Amino acid sequence: MPATRVPQVRTGSSPVPARRWRTGAALAAVLLPVTACAAITGGGTTAPEDITVLIDPAEAAEAAVDEWTGDADAFGDHPHRPEGVEIDVAHPAFTGAAEQFTTDLAAQVDRDVQDFRGASRDPMSLDIDWQVVAAGDGVLGVRLIRTETDLHGTRRAYGTYWYDAQSGLTRYATELVRDQAALEELNGLVSEALADDPHVGSEVLYPVLGTYDSMGFNTDGDLVVEFDDGHLSPPREGHPPDPEPGRVTAVLDSEEVAPLLSDLGERARAASLVEEPDLTVPEPSVDHGTRPPVPGEITPGTGVDCADEDAKCIALTFDDGPAETTPHLLDILAEQEVPATFFLNGNPALTYPNILRRAYAEGHEVANHNDLHEHMPEYGADELTAQMAVVSAIVRRNTGYTVDLFRPPFGASSSEVLEEIGDQDMAEILWSSDSEDWMEIDRDGIVERVLHQAEPGAVVLLHDTLPATLAAVPEIVERLREEGYEFATVSETLGDPEVGESYPEGETVPEIEG
Repeated sequence: MPATRVPQVRTGSSPVPARRWRTGAALAAVLLPVTACAAITGGGTTAPEDITVLIDPAEAAEAAVDEWTGDADAFGDHPHRPEGVEIDVAHPAFTGAAEQFTTDLAAQVDRDVQDFRGASRDPMSLDIDWQVVAAGDGVLGVRLIRTETDLHGTRRAYGTYWYDAQSGLTRYATELVRDQAALEELNGLVSEALADDPHVGSEVLYPVLGTYDSMGFNTDGDLVVEFDDGHLSPPREGHPPDPEPGRVTAVLDSEEVAPLLSDLGERARAASLVEEPDLTVPEPSVDHGTRPPVPGEITPGTGVDCADEDAKCIALTFDDGPAETTPHLLDILAEQEVPATFFLNGNPALTYPNILRRAYAEGHEVANHNDLHEHMPEYGADELTAQMAVVSAIVRRNTGYTVDLFRPPFGASSSEVLEEIGDQDMAEILWSSDSEDWMEIDRDGIVERVLHQAEPGAVVLLHDTLPATLAAVPEIVERLREEGYEFATVSETLGDPEVGESYPEGETVPEIEG
């Protein structure tokens, strides 16, 4: 897989087929509802926990900023489109050299709508509003505010996106810091700042794109890190984390974070403090060729070359999580320096998003095991689409990572299932080695089953929900290493599976219980 993924902001023509443009003059008469708590005030804010606001929809006419708006009909090409969901979204529309920023914001809004439709239980409505939070020195910053309602209530979420005129690239919030090491250091500072907050759970902060997707500067030049409603809340069994605490922020002193900022971060800070917004940006002056690495985007695995003729790669895969037992498994894998691939289900992922973020942050591959863990061939076409869309949306919302592997529960597949997997840009992953841990065999039995079936390129089926499996993993690792095996993710072991294809090639998988 490529070293850098850009799963959210896309380039090229806008994916939104139907457009409604409002000019600055029209906006004077048709204003958007305020949805960002008390943060939309225009002309700058004064509370330390507020990101500066230079222009909002109410001031767009005076600032000559056009706006794009859309409803549900503007997103008809999504694979999963639940009926009756109200969509009312908008973003600013820049022209001239910043037109690419408009295209990328449109792509981000498109992704936000798609993921809301997929990741929400009984989705009802989604509104997206915007603010310009930086405009000067060749930098534009836009904050998108999502207000969404579903079965579990109403919550708000935030994202800041930065246009860098030097490179012509739209940048993520994490690119305000130098690199992954700086993001990890920032994560430590935020952890310290929130250590005494009763609304923040333990072990919920990880230096990944989906956690640090909204950062900006206040009127003092301090760095404001903001988190979506419920993102840092402790787990609730059978429910997403509680959104009731609302928006959580960490305000970090400008001098303290200055050593962590990238060149973009320094210029973004200056562009957030201008007295008069300057929306004019020059043409790009630097050709980066390929997009530089993005802090918070983690490449799964260790980089082992499983295609080498001397390599003996084997992939450990774990189904049905995340669960309360998964952190213990992650501890074991970290101690043994073993990467794994986790195939997740919908309700566990909604309940324990912090665990899936941890797995991703520690270099494991996260993948889709369908929403409700049911037999895929029994679903009708619409249900089949929804069952696959849910986990992918949950993972992307929490990590920024786009899932590209799918395992049908019980190994139950069909030509229709495989076609839908391909339509959602995934490959089907079965297994070549069944530990039979799902049959409730004991630790020793699991170990012997895995060792007996081991071969180079094997994909091993295990379940991180079973205590006996966790007890077996250390010995499995030790004995396989004694036989010269190297542990790798599924993608490393199989050599980047192709979309719409089924792996391991030639395997016929009997139906199992889990």
